[in-house]
Amino acid sequence: MIASLPWQASSWQRVCAQIADGKMPHGILLAGPSDSGKANFAAGLGAYLLCRGHDKPCGECRQCNLVAAGTHPDLLEVTLEDAKQIRIEQIRELIHWATQTSQQGGYKVCIINPADKLNVQSANALLKVLEEPPPKTLICLVSDQPTRLLPTLRSRCQRIDLGSPSQQEAVVWLQGQMDSSADVELLLGIAGGMPLRVLNSIDEDYLKLRQELASHLVPLSEGVRSPIQVAALMAKEEVGRVLELLYQLVSDSIAFTLSGGKVIKNRDLSETIEQYSNLTSVANRYKLLDHISEAQGQLNGTSNPNGQMLLEGVFVKAG
Repeated sequence: MIASLPWQASSWQRVCAQIADGKMPHGILLAGPSDSGKANFAAGLGAYLLCRGHDKPCGECRQCNLVAAGTHPDLLEVTLEDAKQIRIEQIRELIHWATQTSQQGGYKVCIINPADKLNVQSANALLKVLEEPPPKTLICLVSDQPTRLLPTLRSRCQRIDLGSPSQQEAVVWLQGQMDSSADVELLLGIAGGMPLRVLNSIDEDYLKLRQELASHLVPLSEGVRSPIQVAALMAKEEVGRVLELLYQLVSDSIAFTLSGGKVIKNRDLSETIEQYSNLTSVANRYKLLDHISEAQGQLNGTSNPNGQMLLEGVFVKAG
């Protein structure tokens, strides 16, 4: 866990004030974009509530050591387990855990991440816990897509929105985390302004895949490269990442066109972006974004679609 994220400071202070005033709710919904630091906030909150030291979380007391080791009996994390949904069996285990007396005599904290992956049965079961919460128990829901949660679940939680940092905040913070040779502003542009995404996702393999995918855009648009051939090549990679990168590149090309060439995040690929923009209309590129989003939805759904076929469908539209 990263100790502190400056763009979360005001939200963190408000929650700490609630705890100090004895007004902590039983349910919290942490909402915000992917890689905005929600999981970090949830982990910090759990450590804070369980800590017995003075400067919480102290990182030194027995409770903090148990949290750090992942063995604290009063901290439960519920996430995906070899499935695309959080199953009702997991929530039943949570309910059993919640109704037991705290083993360490303090708070009990459960973190559900990603909460939008609760299926209907598990969400309804969780609702019963939130309606009749055990004392000194916090259920913390973490979600990139809070609108996918049941309205009744959302209404029983205090919502905390954790958004994106400002460009300046992101640059300054990331410069403190990376080697001085890194092109922080370029990496932030590629990561959609999310510094944690830079650290978590953008490595050499990611950048290599991005370059390879970009190299196909112009030949596909000119009709000199087969969509099926490109799909076969790209299917060897993580399909979700390919779709994410393609969405980013197409979005950037639209911004480039609409700004008259003044706005571009992938500036190291500016020549390719410009060539691609000159070959396809903005209207067709918007339609392509819709197809990519649809493919992402299928990939993240409960069925198991064929990744190569998904890519074929998208690359046909890119041509």
